[in-house]
Amino acid sequence: MAWLWESWEEYVKSCNPAGIRSGSFNLCRMNTGLESTQLLLESVDKLREASQALRGLGFKGKNSALPKCDAALVGSAREQVIHAVYAGETLLLYHKRLALSEASASFLHENDLLDHWERYATGSRIVHEIREFADAVTELLEGYERLAREDERLLLDDLDLPEPLEEDFRLSRNLFSLGFDEVGLFIAARGLEKVLRKIAHVRKINLTNGKKTGPASEADLHDLIETMSQVRWQVKGTQLITKETKTLLQYIRTVRNSGAHSGRQGAEIENLRQTASIVARSAQRLWNSVVSSRAKLTPTTVQKNWQ
Repeated sequence: MAWLWESWEEYVKSCNPAGIRSGSFNLCRMNTGLESTQLLLESVDKLREASQALRGLGFKGKNSALPKCDAALVGSAREQVIHAVYAGETLLLYHKRLALSEASASFLHENDLLDHWERYATGSRIVHEIREFADAVTELLEGYERLAREDERLLLDDLDLPEPLEEDFRLSRNLFSLGFDEVGLFIAARGLEKVLRKIAHVRKINLTNGKKTGPASEADLHDLIETMSQVRWQVKGTQLITKETKTLLQYIRTVRNSGAHSGRQGAEIENLRQTASIVARSAQRLWNSVVSSRAKLTPTTVQKNWQ
């Protein structure tokens, strides 16, 4: 569930932390995935506790009246602000995706409150600033929960495949939820490949290579794609797989074969979830087109004429 930064400098540039230091970053780079996930979840719990404590002190949101400013209140609030700053910055250290979202903007604007505390505390302004900070913490937590809900629905919304064909998309969803976006895309691609192989098997599509004929469902992915791209609906004359789906399949094959992690650009990484969603929708459309129709496909035996 951790989305880590490439460097301490990258984190500082985006988050300008007021509490945690580079040692926390060094630790996060050495942690196992399980340890990072545990620390991420602990930071969420601590942030929630601090948020609830601030609400208990009377900082209940923009539409609520401010509590009366006195030394005892300000002292108690300061303790919770310290906890919230450290917990929030730790959360963003382990959740780069959340840090780069709009939900973190207010928190990153308010997380230096302690640096100005003494100046604000000379008058009643301090309670206004604490309320702004408390609201920013609430917004950050809401953003975290929103991303969690998005992860829960990712790929699986509107997906209605037989369980053996759905399992890769479910695994892909789980990998994305843990921050393994590249691997998640490859597993989603494997799901689409399984759908294509299942269709080739069910519809008894064969591939002839020279004098040898065998099931297309058992061919390598390149031959499978080329075979199925030549298959059409007999009456309509339209292709079974669209040009767009073929292009997507070839892209997936190329990426998978080229070494997943070499030379990937930032813009590409950001689009991995979107690409996986397109893969899942393509698998569903392709499956629906076959199971919802008894129309015949032609040819059922394809001669290999490609390299």
